[in-house]
Amino acid sequence: MKKIIFALGLSLVSVFAFAQKQHITIFCSVDYNGKVHYNTQDYGANEKRISFLDQLLPDSIKTKVLVDPKKQYHFKYGNETLLWMAQNGWKMVSTIATAGSTTSWLLSREISLDAPARALFMQKLENLEMKPEK
Repeated sequence: MKKIIFALGLSLVSVFAFAQKQHITIFCSVDYNGKVHYNTQDYGANEKRISFLDQLLPDSIKTKVLVDPKKQYHFKYGNETLLWMAQNGWKMVSTIATAGSTTSWLLSREISLDAPARALFMQKLENLEMKPEK
């Protein structure tokens, strides 16, 4: 009887411990030259690219996840960047072919956040507003 109660108690504790971590999925694209675009959006007449992830993620995660392997490791081609990113937790979602016969790739990655960090992420996401530059 003690073994059964112990097993049930351990199962219950493990369920609660697992439930503490919440996951978010982020996306990026890699162009044929190996440049990584982390959820960027062209904004304004001057085509300034703004990264939403840079605004949403906590600093502790941002420095680990939002890495530019082309710049950091001097990669020349997209497949080098793809290989590096695959080894660092990114999964390929789709291949995107454009009219100019260039190829880019869409990648995703799941990140674990505790409940307060995820709540802050969601609050920032819901309140995200792009203000025009003057």
